[in-house]
Amino acid sequence: MDELNLINRLNRGISYIGIAIAVLGFFFTIPFLIKDINSIIGVSGSYFYLHITVTSNLAYIFLISGIIIVLASFTPFIYNSTKFASFDIKNNEYYFSALAVYMALLVFSSVIIEVFDPSIAVSPVSKMPLGEQNFIYLMSSVFQVLIFEFIPITILIAIILLATKKFKFSSFLNPYGHVKEYLIVFMILPAAVAVLITNYNIYDSILIYLSTLALSFIYIRYGLLRSVFASFVSSFIEFALTAFADNVIVSSITSVFIFIWAFLGLYTVTFYIVDRNRKASRERDTDEPAQSGEPNTAAKIQPRIKTPPDELWIRSACPNCGNVEYRIGPDMSLECTKCGQKLDKDYTGPYNIIINNIIGRRQP
Repeated sequence: MDELNLINRLNRGISYIGIAIAVLGFFFTIPFLIKDINSIIGVSGSYFYLHITVTSNLAYIFLISGIIIVLASFTPFIYNSTKFASFDIKNNEYYFSALAVYMALLVFSSVIIEVFDPSIAVSPVSKMPLGEQNFIYLMSSVFQVLIFEFIPITILIAIILLATKKFKFSSFLNPYGHVKEYLIVFMILPAAVAVLITNYNIYDSILIYLSTLALSFIYIRYGLLRSVFASFVSSFIEFALTAFADNVIVSSITSVFIFIWAFLGLYTVTFYIVDRNRKASRERDTDEPAQSGEPNTAAKIQPRIKTPPDELWIRSACPNCGNVEYRIGPDMSLECTKCGQKLDKDYTGPYNIIINNIIGRRQP
């Protein structure tokens, strides 16, 4: 097993554990969510980027739609269809590595930012009842993708497909092959829009920017539903930490696991960068001539190509009798073993081609 496959398997295995933590955290607090449904009314929508006050009807609409979208985000792992990026089962191969890198980005950026602003680690959400916390984390994980990614990226996809005259329903549903040249644009613009819409302080804005940047990459490369799934998993792992903060054992084990996952994600992105540079360097050494008087070993060592007999006859057959066996003289001249015809070492054999054209190709 090579290193790439090993990394992908490790990421898949540890992602399953993280997913289990997030799912347990979500479903464990569903009863609290139902119990606290009335207290959700009046919650500020700024917690999930809408800047509205949640009414009774909105609370039920958001809750039902949020649960449906989250449950739908699990379907890419059990349903396969190449027509839609989110359901293409091949995208699962490297998705978990991308998820690990996303977690590493969130964890290490949060740790660095907390050094400069310790107050960011203390969220007012953590002081709310578990039902309200569940609702806020659920809505933030869904609306972060829908508002900051789905709307701007969908518009960008439509513009690029129309501009390149490749707009089809199938290419719109599975756009990566048509827009991968513009991947950086698809990452930067939604992240910039997210920062402008939220208008938080500098540290929160950095976290929003980095998070949206990574989720946008996942959206374009692996599909919308996998992006929602990544947002859900990261949100509810954070929720598990706050919900069980009073339990030293649970919170400690979860914290250690998150850092292991983050370090694996850091190793993953480092491996991909190094491996890519190694391949680029190998191609450059093969294609470019040696510099500074040093021999180009890669260029010198070429695979031996076995010449077919018919081509051998054309290039080296005796022009007198067509024989292809020679004795090599001291001065590198050739002497035909059949008729004794001698050929100079620099002989190119133009008469062989003429003979071949007249009497047909003779096999040695």
